Amino acid sequence: MQTMVVDMDVSKIALTRVLSRLTPAAYFAPTAPLRLLTLPDPPLPQPDWVRVRNRLCGICGSDLHQIFLDASLDVAPVALPSHRRIYLGHEMVGDVIEAGPAQTAWRPGDRVVRWGRADDCAARGLADRCPACARGHRVLCMRASEPRSHHPIGGGFGDTFITPASTLVRVPDAVRDEQAIFTEPAAVAIHAAWRCLPQPGQHVLVLGVGTIGFLLIQVLRAVQAQAKISAVAEFPWQADLARACGVDHVFLAHADGYAEAAALTGARLYHGRGGNRMLMGGFDTVFDVVGIPATLTNALRWTQARGTVVLVGVNLHRMRVDLTPVWHQEVNLLGAVGHDIVVWQGEEISTFELALRWMQSGRLRTDPLLTHRFPLHAFRQAFATAVDKRQARSIKVAFEELATAAP
Repeated sequence: MQTMVVDMDVSKIALTRVLSRLTPAAYFAPTAPLRLLTLPDPPLPQPDWVRVRNRLCGICGSDLHQIFLDASLDVAPVALPSHRRIYLGHEMVGDVIEAGPAQTAWRPGDRVVRWGRADDCAARGLADRCPACARGHRVLCMRASEPRSHHPIGGGFGDTFITPASTLVRVPDAVRDEQAIFTEPAAVAIHAAWRCLPQPGQHVLVLGVGTIGFLLIQVLRAVQAQAKISAVAEFPWQADLARACGVDHVFLAHADGYAEAAALTGARLYHGRGGNRMLMGGFDTVFDVVGIPATLTNALRWTQARGTVVLVGVNLHRMRVDLTPVWHQEVNLLGAVGHDIVVWQGEEISTFELALRWMQSGRLRTDPLLTHRFPLHAFRQAFATAVDKRQARSIKVAFEELATAAP
């Protein structure tokens, strides 16, 4: 087995953070936590596990956070027990090559995607499901941090991995590999939209357009054709694609966002001392897909009284944010993580299954989003491209030739 890992070694993390001030090459040095390993193929530890060979795998923002050690040690998730080794790559599509005798869902040759972490009740083989797993939101499993006997080994950044069978979802024949790697981010976008579904005529803002932002725009348009959807983009080429995805209006991040928001929604803009500004009125819903202090502060101030801000972007640092709109204007602040079960046209359905269905039907278009492909041995260039939006114009960067990498 060949697989890329981040070892959670405190000494390596500390040294790499110091050296990275001198050169970004520190993240790929022999002293760094990131490593591309060749390991003996592990046996299936339980009869309900499977082995999968990867075909294609996208690079997710969470992968980049881990590779570049972009997290503080004093945020809530870090207080929880964690794996000593992180196997990178979950936006994968691959083929089952070995299936344990106790499961009946999978056979060699089945094409699958992986829903994400394997720490939930189903992956642990527990019949007694916690409340989150019982309602289908397995990412919020209450037992996810408890010890377990066996852990998945390998990830999408490598040739194969082993995992409980319950973590896999079948890919329809009509969905190409290049679409299938978007199943997880599309499921995330669907879940985020369901946190505050738009109503006809409402003003909705998607603040930040990367992979999730572009998918979220399409999801919002699919569920409510009569909503007035706007977006904030960093670069003009992102603005053009946002329009193609279905937004009515788009403005750039360096523009005067307060003036833009006021003009789009009919809100009144007030100016206080020292450049302090606030809207009365504004968007009904803002989806903050960036999640940094500046965007969250703006999102709260651009939302009308009793409107909703949905925090989608991941930021593993403590933030200094003006939360006064939450009480002063009763703005609702919601979080969105992962994927779950939703009701669509009277049917309860997994957001993974709905994402695959919508990609198959053409309701979600992903072809413009896959901008770069690299063999795994070129991982340094791939990660640099994924980070460099300005020059590379990258959206989704993916690894192919996953069985031919050299350490």
